[in-house]
Amino acid sequence: MCASRVRNKQSGVAALVCAAAVMTFAGLCGCETLGGPDQAPPASPQQHPMLEGIPLPSGFRSVPERSVGRATGALRVGQYEFEGSLSPIQVRRFFVENMPAARFMKKEERSENGAYSLRFESDTEVCNVCAKPAKGWTGRTAIIVDIGPLPKGSAEREVKPAVRPP
Repeated sequence: MCASRVRNKQSGVAALVCAAAVMTFAGLCGCETLGGPDQAPPASPQQHPMLEGIPLPSGFRSVPERSVGRATGALRVGQYEFEGSLSPIQVRRFFVENMPAARFMKKEERSENGAYSLRFESDTEVCNVCAKPAKGWTGRTAIIVDIGPLPKGSAEREVKPAVRPP
């Protein structure tokens, strides 16, 4: 009877050691596959009714009390705020990778104190995106998207260089 209890304890310890090894191995593989917290794959795109055509990371919720906008025909102007759980660097990566598919090209990028500001332009619009740690609850990120028409002067300057009289 004592021998069977010893074998049961040994089997239990062996199973526990095996389970711990599998969990450790799985954790290491998962970290290696994702490449760490700053290299995790960005979330898949979602859409907001007033930002049609502009991708947003999945899992981000609109903050209506800090969002305002108006659309008239093809013209839209607004500032919209969203909150979610990706880090600001992951949000930055999401927009850099997804905005070209929406026909917005990155024109400018700045980074300061963990916040990322990106400026994108299409043929007709300018879209500024700011990703920063959300106020209050840590671990959340705020995305602020400003959308508006591209100023005519800047579009004309890019297409036609200034002509100087002879």
